[in-house]
Amino acid sequence: MTPVRPPKGLREIVIKLDHSDNDAITPEATVEVLQPAIALLQDLPEQDRQALTELISQFVHQETNPERQPTAWETPEPLRLPD
Repeated sequence: MTPVRPPKGLREIVIKLDHSDNDAITPEATVEVLQPAIALLQDLPEQDRQALTELISQFVHQETNPERQPTAWETPEPLRLPD
């Protein structure tokens, strides 16, 4: 069975960080928050990284807020996942 919550959770983290006020969360803090996840994702086999990208893309289609959609589409990029 494919895990569903982690890809959706990763997408939510990226969107919330991207849409936060720079006074609340600086760009540097955003990188610091994402860095551990990026490191773990880089250790996954390429096939698993591609599967995760595909799962995240499935959740993008569920995003109904037009302000969040562009960031949702870009979620794999800051996580350094394949396109």
